[in-house]
Amino acid sequence: MPAKIRRRNYFIDKRFQTEFILRFSFIVLFASLCLGLFLIYLTKESTTVTIENARVQVKNTADFMFPLLLQTIIVVTIVCALLIAILTLLASHKIAGPLYRIRKELELIKDGSFTSSFHIRKGDQMQDLADSLSDVVSLLRDKHKTLKTKNLELKKIIEVNPENKEGIKALINDLEHTLDYFKV
Repeated sequence: MPAKIRRRNYFIDKRFQTEFILRFSFIVLFASLCLGLFLIYLTKESTTVTIENARVQVKNTADFMFPLLLQTIIVVTIVCALLIAILTLLASHKIAGPLYRIRKELELIKDGSFTSSFHIRKGDQMQDLADSLSDVVSLLRDKHKTLKTKNLELKKIIEVNPENKEGIKALINDLEHTLDYFKV
């Protein structure tokens, strides 16, 4: 059984992953800000009775709660932002890794190599895309083999019997049929 493939570098596509993390962290910060403003708005017209230094005082609820509320929101926001950053790094890793691998495989195909196939780790995103691209590479590899075989047959017929026009025409028709598969 093959060993499990593990990526050690979690930042594969730094720009994509950084933007991904920052977007989600911004959502946490924005939600915290909205929560704080909403709580202040709800308490702005109410009063609270407090006892400070053995004296009873009546204060605006927002003034009374604001320092405690601000501290709580800051702590919760920092903890949530850190957790979101870690979780989005792990999630983006499962997206950026396969994209990186697929991009590298497409560069090989662009250079004319049909030897590899698109296999990515189980659990990574884009498994269907990798499987589809693997099928395409396999199909192109088979078409290439067919064209090479027919080309060799044509060369053989021409070398052995160059007057065999019917055999040559038949192979040329087979080659054209195979080439018609490609829509250019």
